[in-house]
Amino acid sequence: MTITELTDDEFSKFCGLIYRAAGIRIADSKRIMVGNRLRRRLRATGIGGFAEYYGYLTSAAGAGEMPQFLDAMTTNETYFFRDPQHYQWLGGEFLPELARSAAMRRPPRRLRIWSAACSTGEEPYSMAIEVAEKRPILAGWDIRILGTDISGAALAEARAGRYDARALRLVEPARRLAFFDEDAAAGRWAVKADLKALVSWKLHNLLMPLREELFDCIFIKNVLIYFDRDSKQVVVKNLLAALAPGGYLLVGPTEGVYNMLEPLEKRKTWLYRKPGG
Repeated sequence: MTITELTDDEFSKFCGLIYRAAGIRIADSKRIMVGNRLRRRLRATGIGGFAEYYGYLTSAAGAGEMPQFLDAMTTNETYFFRDPQHYQWLGGEFLPELARSAAMRRPPRRLRIWSAACSTGEEPYSMAIEVAEKRPILAGWDIRILGTDISGAALAEARAGRYDARALRLVEPARRLAFFDEDAAAGRWAVKADLKALVSWKLHNLLMPLREELFDCIFIKNVLIYFDRDSKQVVVKNLLAALAPGGYLLVGPTEGVYNMLEPLEKRKTWLYRKPGG
């Protein structure tokens, strides 16, 4: 099967479709990337050209292909403990503060953390390591870490919990031994079952409200850079609605939403607290 180059009109149509479905703007500089990833979907589906594939995606018959298309267009590389200062705050300040506060109140004691746009799971598992290391001060707590992403393929990798050495490059040897099992022959590290048990996963589009209980802490990192202002405002509204009074929102340095967070109290350049609680 011979596939011609992506035309200007086809590139524009696919970019428009990605924006309508996920709120993500694709830069003109990503044209080669889009074309290459589309070719993979053409080979997988047996469809002969870009125009035919677009017609299929936008038809009722192509509804089942749409998640695969978005997977191909939105999956990005990540790794454990990206931006270490964020996890130092989580384990060194936030969790002890929460435990002290809970000690002054009556049970039940609970902790809910949301990793929004978690990709292949390195972020929520990094959170889980910080939580697991604070078990002595969180004994008996009801703990849940939720990882969500628009990519079903990324979530499948997250559930499997198997990573190469590159993804673990910031994980100290002692932590590797404590929380991973090494498969030296395959060059992979598998997340141990007790750490996996702290994390659950859900397919979710950030443009839609998350129908869950409120969260004590939300991470949103390295994703909103791809959204335009209107889409960012929708996402921020949904994030704030999901944040418990007194809860913290942690944002990445490239998200470009700082001027949209006025209802929150700024604690650091990347950390905001919701009043109340």
